[in-house]
Amino acid sequence: MTRQVDDRLRKLADASSEPILAVHVEPTEDMDAERARASFDSEELAIELNGSKALLEKKAELAQALAESDWGDKSKRYFLSREEEHVGGLKAATAIWDMVRQKKISMEEGTLMRTLLSMPGGLELHIGMFIPALMSQGSPEQQAKWLPMAQKLEIIGTYAQTELGHGTFVRGLETTATYDPETQHFIIHSPTLTSTKWWPGGLGKTSTHVILMARLFSKGKDYGMHAFITQIRDLETHKPLPGVTIGDIGPKFGYNGVDNGFLRFKYVPLPRENMMMRYATISAEGDYVPPPPANAKAAYATMVYVRATIVEDAGWVLARATTIAVRYNAVRRQTAAKAGEKELQVLDYQNTNAELMPLVAAAYALIFMGKSGMAMYSQFEKDRDQGNFELLPELHAILSGMKAVSTWTTCDGIEACRRGCGGHGYSLLSGLPTLYASYVQNATWEGDNNVLCLQSARYLLKNLLGSQSGRRPQGSAAYLGNAKAEMKNRCEVSKAKQWREPDMQLAALRHRATRLCIEAAQSLMTACGGDLQFEGPGWNSCTVDMIRVAKAHSMLVLHQNFVDAVDKLQRAGSMSSQTVTVLQRLVSLFGLTAMLRDLGDFLEDDYASRQQASLIRQQQYALLRELRPDAVALVDSFGFEDYLLNSSLGRKDGDVYRSLLEVAQRSPFNDTEEGPAWKPVLESRLNPKMRGSSKL
Repeated sequence: MTRQVDDRLRKLADASSEPILAVHVEPTEDMDAERARASFDSEELAIELNGSKALLEKKAELAQALAESDWGDKSKRYFLSREEEHVGGLKAATAIWDMVRQKKISMEEGTLMRTLLSMPGGLELHIGMFIPALMSQGSPEQQAKWLPMAQKLEIIGTYAQTELGHGTFVRGLETTATYDPETQHFIIHSPTLTSTKWWPGGLGKTSTHVILMARLFSKGKDYGMHAFITQIRDLETHKPLPGVTIGDIGPKFGYNGVDNGFLRFKYVPLPRENMMMRYATISAEGDYVPPPPANAKAAYATMVYVRATIVEDAGWVLARATTIAVRYNAVRRQTAAKAGEKELQVLDYQNTNAELMPLVAAAYALIFMGKSGMAMYSQFEKDRDQGNFELLPELHAILSGMKAVSTWTTCDGIEACRRGCGGHGYSLLSGLPTLYASYVQNATWEGDNNVLCLQSARYLLKNLLGSQSGRRPQGSAAYLGNAKAEMKNRCEVSKAKQWREPDMQLAALRHRATRLCIEAAQSLMTACGGDLQFEGPGWNSCTVDMIRVAKAHSMLVLHQNFVDAVDKLQRAGSMSSQTVTVLQRLVSLFGLTAMLRDLGDFLEDDYASRQQASLIRQQQYALLRELRPDAVALVDSFGFEDYLLNSSLGRKDGDVYRSLLEVAQRSPFNDTEEGPAWKPVLESRLNPKMRGSSKL
């Protein structure tokens, strides 16, 4: 049906458009104005955060190359079926792998491409855990046999540890590897339903081999968890081997391009030489030789490294979410005070600013913490190579608590950014739902956050107990050596602006951490009948307090690191005073927001008065006003390419509405004008010519 619109009707409609066009503002104009009002050079800060100008330029170059490739094109990413996502992820991962092996790009460039692509697939654990496990736990002979095949992708592996019934409690895993001296084979078996391996990425339909964590039995004795390289699929047919049952665990909350799988064994023989024997070994006769104690610690340190990478990643993921939300809220306009006036930018509403800018500050704090965490781990590696493991307990305690706090902060922050984008934030085209669904697993994997907090709390309570016995706490727990005196301290703020001073904020956070640690120790001692026991009913009745201790300590460490990082930049003189000033405001905003979030902790023992507490909020509001002109510049400084964000709302040019419409039109749902339900469902009801023929 066609309709003719003559000049008279067109002029009539155009006249009605005039008052609308008079107050309409193109979002690209708003974005240009936002950048023009910034008080500092965002490129200068982007270079600092990313490491170098050359690296920023390399990211842009790689993003362009990816966008132009068949397997790197993201134009229809949000419309893919699970099967298409899985296959596409594997195509991309193998293409990048081949480019590295053919020396077309460096390993570092390959890693950058995988980050920019942001399309996890079946090779994630092959790259991230299978090959590293071969290198760290395999003997020289095993490495010579298996590594070349793994690096050529002649075999694909994953890491099978978690079971249907056990995750964090590794000692409770039930898969068995029983050694038979007569055949010199292990018998791999899943004796219970709960012993089914469950969750390993790439296991469902991709992997041909696994690093299997199983309980080693020999001569009737249980030697605990050990690693075994185990083939699970035929290399010619890709079918499961006899006695092996494998499959995909089904759709998940996110990360659905990865085929997380299940795995069961029924009396499957495995040659003796397939046990990872770099450290522990078993003789042909079945005699077990345990690893030296130092090597056991080395294996433990690998887990600490993974947690360091999670902390490092948390800040950058939160930065992606805040970039999208801040840019969108800077160009989204809503509500005019009077008819004929322009609507207000949503970011100018105090509540929106108060939601998003503290998250920007948190992203910066976590990025600097990630850099420090990796630096601490690098120092530990140097010490470890000299046989010195003294830093390991401190490193483990910091990164356990920090892994929990950083991932909780980022998970909650992504969701806050999504809500802050209103209805459009609910659309996959915003990029935020997918980012959240893919990231939220980090609160659980590589150590459940609550369990990691308990591990950190044990370390802190032992340091507190040691200080009472004359052993001076070291490292991040050093403040506990002054616990008795700290409990007498009270807040010294008398003027509102004093709350901006890092020393005042750190003093408050330190007092809170000390008090919670002392009170938790007292509660535990009471629950245990006058002693400190770190397992059993008494401990289990105090875990809420222990988690609070770990959170408080981690927040103190995080804020102290942020303060120190910005101080270091200022002393180095490598950045302009304007950039340093903005960073100092972010530091203050981060500290004050952390205090406001748990304000009761500072009032509970009268450390701060009601009046002093009210001044915290006053200063937070003032900082939000001062940072508002720099909001877009601060997220620009993260240096993200539009290709990585893949967000209609987070476009650098601000052209959000045009992008939403253009991307929506690519949906397969729009391939026909009438839609997929017209013929099978709707036509017989809605078409007047067919109503009489309906059987209903």
